[in-house]
Amino acid sequence: MHTALEFTHVTRRWRAGILGGDSESLALDDVSFTLRAGEVALVTGGAGAGKSTVLLLATGQAAPSEGRVRWDGRDDPTEARPQQIGARPWEYNVLTVRQALAFHADRLALADPSLPAPARFVPLMATVGLRGLSRVRLGQLAALDRLRVVVAQALLAAPRVLCCEEPFAYCGPDERVVAGRLLRTVAARGIAVLVATRDARELVELGIADRHFAMARGRLTELASPAAATRSVLELAVPRPDEAMTRLLRRLPSLARRGRRLRVPLAGQTPEAILALCRDAGVQVRASRVAEERPPARG
Repeated sequence: MHTALEFTHVTRRWRAGILGGDSESLALDDVSFTLRAGEVALVTGGAGAGKSTVLLLATGQAAPSEGRVRWDGRDDPTEARPQQIGARPWEYNVLTVRQALAFHADRLALADPSLPAPARFVPLMATVGLRGLSRVRLGQLAALDRLRVVVAQALLAAPRVLCCEEPFAYCGPDERVVAGRLLRTVAARGIAVLVATRDARELVELGIADRHFAMARGRLTELASPAAATRSVLELAVPRPDEAMTRLLRRLPSLARRGRRLRVPLAGQTPEAILALCRDAGVQVRASRVAEERPPARG
């Protein structure tokens, strides 16, 4: 998987008054990390730790005071179209789900004429779990369904990097797990997902995230995941592995081959969901089993 987002010795200072202080403040202090396409990374830390500043730089809304941020190996984020989302849509609550997506699609098309026609939002509703809710007003949606709407809005831009700020703010514990799996599904489209949140214990414990960073006073530290020693994978026996790889890689970027068998890290996805993707791609699966393996070392 290629590197979708790269911070190299990034420092960001905000001038006096920006964050409410009387003097210049240091928001990020020599931060370096990479995020690959298809990975989900968590950034946790308290208020003022620097999480929001990381997202501002990762989406190209702010520039480093020192250091370098790159997207897909480029200094310009235009082609990567990074998107930032929160927990709720910003549109009026009286809009229906369909209207909110259509409006957002038109807005994106005005900013970037190269994007496809706005009508493409319709299949996204099923992808994020909004099937049957097209006529429901935003104000009537549960917290999890509101998050589904903002995820769909971001996907309209065909981003290669998705940044999420406190996306689980209004979700209960069970909803957070479902929301985490939704972001895992987004990552499976080859999108790098960066999530900034104060508390993500459920996601860390379930192994939904590939990476976990902690922030304090502008410094970033990568933590070992509880699932770092081993991970669950779905092993697939298919008749033509090369052809199956070609058909599935766009849907399952983390797919790997071992001999004549294919392996897909589960990471919050169910075996049933992966097998359904195989059927949709026209790949015949003769047999499947869940196995444990050590994740590959990072380069």
